[in-house]
Amino acid sequence: MIGAFFQRFWEAVRDGVRLWWLAPIIPLIAALPEMVQHVAEVKMGMFASKEAFQTLAMDPTRWAFGYGKIAGLFIAIVAALLFWANRERGARWWNLRGILWGAVLGSVALQVVAGLAGEEITKAVPGLAGQAANLALSLATLPLIVWFIGGVVGDRAMTLAASYRRGWLPLLRIVVFLGLPYLLLMGIHMGDHYLAFGQSPAVVWALMIWDSLIVGTMAALMGTALHHGYRPLGNGGHSGPVSQPDAMGGI
Repeated sequence: MIGAFFQRFWEAVRDGVRLWWLAPIIPLIAALPEMVQHVAEVKMGMFASKEAFQTLAMDPTRWAFGYGKIAGLFIAIVAALLFWANRERGARWWNLRGILWGAVLGSVALQVVAGLAGEEITKAVPGLAGQAANLALSLATLPLIVWFIGGVVGDRAMTLAASYRRGWLPLLRIVVFLGLPYLLLMGIHMGDHYLAFGQSPAVVWALMIWDSLIVGTMAALMGTALHHGYRPLGNGGHSGPVSQPDAMGGI
């Protein structure tokens, strides 16, 4: 199964990049808001120097565009996940009929509640004890991500209870498939900013366009990693909705 694991990882990377020509609108959902924010950052003078960037990093104007960028990134990730699920159902990638909305909304609601509870714990219990309790709560709610993915791909067998019984190994695959490309591209993303400091306008604009494409690729890879990591290994390469009780077993 080790060979199958690395083969699936390669497929996740390859298919994430393929979204640029299979459904370019998906990475563009993340790339365009990123570029819009870069336009604002350049006009604000953020790339004049490292000091200027640090001074303006939390500027309300920048964050007004930042919230849209974050929303675009999340939507693109979910759209990439939905693309691969619908591709195997033989439906158009934007088809929403296969989504189990109860699972999706239930997962989101519980994750929001857990996040708010974690903040309250940190406030009520200062120091390492509060941080440890918050971390424990975060780890305990990780299977909710698997429940969310099951809802998007239309897997009726992946209930909330099933996500805790059988969701840990898919979660491990997802962490690896998503984490490695994310760390690499995030490094490039941060490096683009440093390279832009003090450069001529032409160089800054070129770097910002390139950086926006990197963010779009990041979203495509992350959404594909969610789908391919959720998919069980050794199922003949198919990744459609799973109905068998033990379908999520095995790494």
